[in-house]
Amino acid sequence: MSDKAEQAARETGRQAKRAADSKWFETTARAGFVGSGIVHLLIGYLAILLGVGNGSGGETDQSGALHQIADVPGGIVLLWLVAVGTAALTIRLVVEAVVGGRTDSARAWLARAKNAGKALVYGVIAYSAASFALGAGKSSSGSTQSAAAKALATPGGVFVLLLAAAIAIAIGVGLVVIGCRRSFRKQIVRPPASVDRTVTVLAVVGYVGKGIAVVIVGVLIAVAAFRSDPQQASGLDGAFKALHGTPGGVFMLIAVGIGFLAFGVYSFFRARYARL
Repeated sequence: MSDKAEQAARETGRQAKRAADSKWFETTARAGFVGSGIVHLLIGYLAILLGVGNGSGGETDQSGALHQIADVPGGIVLLWLVAVGTAALTIRLVVEAVVGGRTDSARAWLARAKNAGKALVYGVIAYSAASFALGAGKSSSGSTQSAAAKALATPGGVFVLLLAAAIAIAIGVGLVVIGCRRSFRKQIVRPPASVDRTVTVLAVVGYVGKGIAVVIVGVLIAVAAFRSDPQQASGLDGAFKALHGTPGGVFMLIAVGIGFLAFGVYSFFRARYARL
């Protein structure tokens, strides 16, 4: 890359960073945590309903939660608010992943990778919320199964699925570790003493519960790879239903549902105290 091109790239990065650091953009990005919180609350609610035997037969995952929002009065407006907020948060995280950090150390690159991963998660929520707002929302489980089927139909597809399974399991374990070690404190400004304990308990329960669910998703993807059966790779909805079908799984499912509820409420606090 020539010196001029490199200087132009750096200037573009600085301009993008300034835009992402603007007050209005920060406010919109913080709204993304609220949108994520709403989705997690609904997932937790649907999981608990499935656990106590009062499920509606719909999906107990992100698409099921967004479908619930779409069905309530004013739900389309709320979906667009979720979409815009999480999209702004996605852009903020992408900017941090690309131009964030002042060094080329391993820690700086790890931070960039984490921001890129978070951007992917919030980007999926933004896209899904917008799709449901436009009436074009699709089943998360169906999409996962379709992707698994395409992977299995290609040479080496089994190894691709196993890699996806390993990544999902690693992410799930990572979430549990974040909760147990309280590493989430690095992501937020220390709340006032009056709410600090509440925020901590919500975050610990939320990260652990969500992490367990993601690990189960990874295990199901691995099972799909070993059995060459894409139906096994059914995402979060399949993880909840698989858990429900195991001995004592009802209690574990309710516990995981409570974890998602806790993560949802924690996301509201994070909207206020997140380091952006």
